[in-house]
Amino acid sequence: MTVVPRPREGDVPYNDPITRSVDPGNKLTVTFQPKQQVSEFVLPILAVSKHPNSSYEVWKDGERIYGPAPIPPTDIDDLTATWYPARRFSTSLKVICRNLSDTTTRRYSVQPIGWEVSRE
Repeated sequence: MTVVPRPREGDVPYNDPITRSVDPGNKLTVTFQPKQQVSEFVLPILAVSKHPNSSYEVWKDGERIYGPAPIPPTDIDDLTATWYPARRFSTSLKVICRNLSDTTTRRYSVQPIGWEVSRE
């Protein structure tokens, strides 16, 4: 898989999946923040469980960058690059998964994969 830009030596890898059940008509909101005290986070891959009757939305630093859409940026089983070049954010990444079903509880996994830019 090609990722642009490429991480540099000293950058800190990030892969922090989370899974939650969402009842019919409800939503899951997950917020990710850099763990290091850095000014930039690079996000080439954002994978989310793909379900019918769902809506997906992604925000970085308060700006919507994806959705609402009926499919996720990439499916959790694919793990392909979502953005080329990779998206960057400095304070937060928020992912919203809405279960639009009237009857089915669903499990959503959200997996941002990227790195925090090293200050060095």
